[in-house]
Amino acid sequence: HMTGMPSVDTKSIGAGGGSIAWVDSGGLLHVGPISAGAVPGPVAYGQGGTRPTVTDASIVLGFIDASFFLGGRMVLDREAAVEAIRREVAEPLDLSVEDAAAAIVGLATENMVQAIMGITVNQGIDPAQAAFVAGGGAAGINCVAIGLRLGCHTVLVPETGAVLAAAGALVSDLMAHHQAMFHTDSRAFDIDGVNAMLEDLEGRCRAFAETTGVDPSAVEIDWSTEARYPDQAWEIEVPLRAGRFGGPDDVAALVTDFHKTHREIFAVEDPASAVETVGWNATVRCKIGADRPGRIRVPDSFEALARRPVYFAGTGWTDAVVHRFEALTEADTVTGPAIVESDFTSVVIDPDISARRDAMGTLVVDLRKVEP
Repeated sequence: HMTGMPSVDTKSIGAGGGSIAWVDSGGLLHVGPISAGAVPGPVAYGQGGTRPTVTDASIVLGFIDASFFLGGRMVLDREAAVEAIRREVAEPLDLSVEDAAAAIVGLATENMVQAIMGITVNQGIDPAQAAFVAGGGAAGINCVAIGLRLGCHTVLVPETGAVLAAAGALVSDLMAHHQAMFHTDSRAFDIDGVNAMLEDLEGRCRAFAETTGVDPSAVEIDWSTEARYPDQAWEIEVPLRAGRFGGPDDVAALVTDFHKTHREIFAVEDPASAVETVGWNATVRCKIGADRPGRIRVPDSFEALARRPVYFAGTGWTDAVVHRFEALTEADTVTGPAIVESDFTSVVIDPDISARRDAMGTLVVDLRKVEP
């Protein structure tokens, strides 16, 4: 339904850690949208699940250490995962268990890639110019593979990436969005009327900020207008350079910004045309904490994490070094094949790919292959 209200375009697919792998009657492998969920969960959880999932495949491939899940607080049944994949996928497709597991993770990766392509390439955005941010407990399993497939230059795994949404909610600004309708035209722009309306919006923003109890210096207001060419069916949102119009120069700046924004969105503009403004927006942001979130506390000591065999498609079993996420410093560089583990996630670093941690604790994976 077209509501005419601001919204976020979200695409969801069934390819998470609990997604079930299955083979149809025609011999084609599928991953999801059926999910084992948290209950009964993957077969390796030992809670009654019988059908293999992406998590089970990751355990079989060595991406997840069955004895170190949740920092060792939950021991997984690797043999049960192996048997489920053999029964449900490997034998029907005449594959080895390892190749079947790799196919499961590979198909889940491709499902995610195609979903991302639908909201990037199909809308004129080049993923090669972007960094890929991985969020979710299972995101580290194939985030590097996704980034490589998309052609991204960097993958970012935040320190709190396993609980990215929850962590974001804790450190995000408190916000309120206020909107008013006021129609005017650049050929006879009603500066006084617009400024009076903007003043009312600012008053509403300040009133909201007063209820948060934050320092007034930590309050910011973002301004924008919804504008269009005359008789155009849809408006586009254009940021305002200031919260008031001082004169004709400010109106001319708005017109210029509208044409530029229209060109960026639609690849065309009409510089000779007037511009109509319909709606006006003020978004107040109240910072409730420090500029940077708190860091995960590093324990006084870590148990040494030994190397372990990891299976990569096209490479086979490889002796991979295992690093503790929290123990890495800014001076450390990880070169794949490697696994970076924490109590919350496991990040797979493909062969010849390097990674390091930045000052914020984020794992920065450089997708440019390291020269041998």
